[in-house]
Amino acid sequence: MLELHKSSDEAPKQSNTAASTPYLWIDESASPSLASRAISSQQTEVYTDYVLTTFPCYFRCTANRVPVTWFDFVHNRRGSMNTCFDWALRASTTAYTGTLHNDPRYTYAARVFYVRALRSLATMLSNASTAASDDVLATIISLTCFEIQNCTNPDSWLQHVAGIKTLIRLRGAQAHLHGFGRAMYLTLRGLMVTAALLSGEECLLQEPEWQTLNRQIAAENARCPDSLAYTDVAERAFSEISKVPGFVKRVRELLVRPPRDRSAAQPALLRAVLATRATLRGIHTEFAVAVSTAQTRQNKTQGFIGPVPYHFFDGFFNLYVRGIRSALLILNNLILAMDHSQRVAIEEENRTLSGRIPDNQLNPKTEACDSSPLTPSKPSGKPDLVVRSLVIPTRSCEPSTSDWLDRLLATMGMEGVRVTLVD
Repeated sequence: MLELHKSSDEAPKQSNTAASTPYLWIDESASPSLASRAISSQQTEVYTDYVLTTFPCYFRCTANRVPVTWFDFVHNRRGSMNTCFDWALRASTTAYTGTLHNDPRYTYAARVFYVRALRSLATMLSNASTAASDDVLATIISLTCFEIQNCTNPDSWLQHVAGIKTLIRLRGAQAHLHGFGRAMYLTLRGLMVTAALLSGEECLLQEPEWQTLNRQIAAENARCPDSLAYTDVAERAFSEISKVPGFVKRVRELLVRPPRDRSAAQPALLRAVLATRATLRGIHTEFAVAVSTAQTRQNKTQGFIGPVPYHFFDGFFNLYVRGIRSALLILNNLILAMDHSQRVAIEEENRTLSGRIPDNQLNPKTEACDSSPLTPSKPSGKPDLVVRSLVIPTRSCEPSTSDWLDRLLATMGMEGVRVTLVD
């Protein structure tokens, strides 16, 4: 496969005995249509394997909620060769192949394709007619996932997400209601929540136009013949979780304000956090009921729930609930930072919530490596919120053949960060 990407002047030297024999290299210069068909066919097949390995639960449980899936988008581009998305696609599939076969040559080639994708992306961004296109957004999302898995630089994925934020603001929320835009939106939004928490910013998706988009997506899903009740609940859960980064930012700012200013501002903020926690608690219960209802309607001996196999559906449900519980843990810490009188009740609830979250999230093995909090705790004895990234270079010990990104997206970004309260 790699040989097909070589240009004619990179063809191997011929021996003296064969020097007089005409030699045609099957590439873009000798047979562009043949090379294009061969590479496109290979890329489509490998990309399918890559997505189903990397995002097994998330992709299968959201594919019927979008008009155009990532598979559709890639398949419809067969024959396309040198756009920024094509290079990003090759980078992802080549890195996946290298990990699968433990072949460093593919890993090196993947990074070459990654650089080409960046250069091509810069060209498209400089053109007003293409800067806000689906190709550009799909490229940045793909490069973000590539960085999270392969880590050419520890903070590069955050820079890509910053680019996503700028681009989707330029495109507007309604560009992501129909077509491939919706599939991209469902993929990028968990990444944006994680990035907002780590950057100490509010999440763009908490703004009214994006909250409206979530409601519109839920309404359209409800009109589908194979719609399930849990999809509406899932959309409402994300709408609430998108508010969490903003609450973390505001509470951290509150904690360093002078006592008089803090006393004036705290009641309204505390009420807002309590309201979101109450909503998420209700959604947590409602989501479990919706899933249980959907499951009981099916004959389990068939092994399917609608178009989604049970093991994928159950995996998606477990991850989504884990994301809700992680968000509740963060909100509880925010409440405790503002109101110490609730310590006993909150610590009891946190123990219950933590008991339902696997140890590998609460105490991830990557923290034993070179992981430091983005906001170190203060020695002053005052309460402080410490935000720790779980998307770190040592995650490279979880290769692109793992489901790490699946967990990150299906938990609505909560798997990528931990927020703790230090007294």
